[in-house]
Amino acid sequence: MPSRGNAARKEKPRPIEGEILMDEKTARRVRLTRWRRLLTGLAVGLLIGGSVGLYVSPLLRVQDIEVVGAAAVSRDEVLSLTRLEGKSMMRLDLAAAERRVESIPMVQSARLERHWPQTVRLVIIERLPWAFWQIGPDRYVIDKEGIVLPGSAPLESGPVILDVSGPPRLAPGDHVDGDAVILAQAVLQRVPQTLAMNVVTLEYSPQQGLALTTDAGYRVVVGDSQNVDYKLAVWKAIEGRLGREAMAGHVLDLRFGDRPSFQ
Repeated sequence: MPSRGNAARKEKPRPIEGEILMDEKTARRVRLTRWRRLLTGLAVGLLIGGSVGLYVSPLLRVQDIEVVGAAAVSRDEVLSLTRLEGKSMMRLDLAAAERRVESIPMVQSARLERHWPQTVRLVIIERLPWAFWQIGPDRYVIDKEGIVLPGSAPLESGPVILDVSGPPRLAPGDHVDGDAVILAQAVLQRVPQTLAMNVVTLEYSPQQGLALTTDAGYRVVVGDSQNVDYKLAVWKAIEGRLGREAMAGHVLDLRFGDRPSFQ
């Protein structure tokens, strides 16, 4: 007959109501899971706290803005438009600041770069004066894209495009006819190369587009910048057939492709 002591050793523990009994392996796995969750929560908390700390920290706020490439543009005007001084380096809207700087008529492009921990570098490319756009007695300096530049833009001499349409006065930042400006650049370069003559005057109107007079004494209506090579080839062929001297005082109209007119 087994002893009462042996019976006590074999008796299993009775579960307490609401308690789940687990073997040692399962209990170890549960404890490990709890520790992992606790450590993950701590890591997330530290990350969030660190991010907030960096965001509000004066160590990562814009303290210096370097401006590169500003010669004709006022540095103070550029800095006032960036609106970045004292802002968090982590949340700078660089694209918006670039657009504000590019609203300056003399600025062709602006690029902002973060230089950690407290510096922003602004690289500016300024517009270069190229020609004069003349309306009546008034001359406006323009660049190669047809943007009207401030009166302070230096240009001692350059091509003059006479606008006979008589629009209102222009202001810095306004756009003149861009196609006429592109075409003017093309004919000033190509006419001497192709026809061995020089362009003396350039004239623009919305109805005819761009027209020019040459040092051979006749006028050519070119129109727009489409098919410039073809128009020059037609021009050269007509001059070869008629003779340069015979064309003096007349008008050659090249606007209509293979149907040029000569008057």
